[in-house]
Amino acid sequence: MKGYVMNKSNIWMHAMKRAVGPGQKIDINELFEQYGAKHDLAEGEEFAQWLRNVKLKDANKWSIVVTEPKKEKVSDESEEVVKVEKKEQSKFSDTVTPLVPAELGVADVVGLSVRKGREVLPKIMDLKLLKYAYEEARQLAGKDSLCREIKKRIRALQIAR
Repeated sequence: MKGYVMNKSNIWMHAMKRAVGPGQKIDINELFEQYGAKHDLAEGEEFAQWLRNVKLKDANKWSIVVTEPKKEKVSDESEEVVKVEKKEQSKFSDTVTPLVPAELGVADVVGLSVRKGREVLPKIMDLKLLKYAYEEARQLAGKDSLCREIKKRIRALQIAR
């Protein structure tokens, strides 16, 4: 079985008991040896479907490409068409998360919902902005969960520095 699993995001991800860098590929055979027999999965498309549905659900972050050798060769042209179609499906530039705009202010951070905050806060690198936003949000009712997320991000930035 030929194929790979690729990290399409622009950050390091931890999956399948390993750290995977941006754009890094893991051979599908390694993963099959690790998980195939353990979960009684057949080699090929069944294993790829299991990876897509169970282990690596987010299609924006992971690309799973499997090319099975066909027993009957019709022509070399048909294989080239299949390869071209798979490459066109996953464009790396479409999956990169946008950077946080520089004009993001304290009021913008305080006004975030918790769900949106979980998406935006990991991208914010300005410690001073986060501290001010935490102090503002702490005084407001209904912002407890957002305050916990902001505090978590502040700790992560302080540890990184």
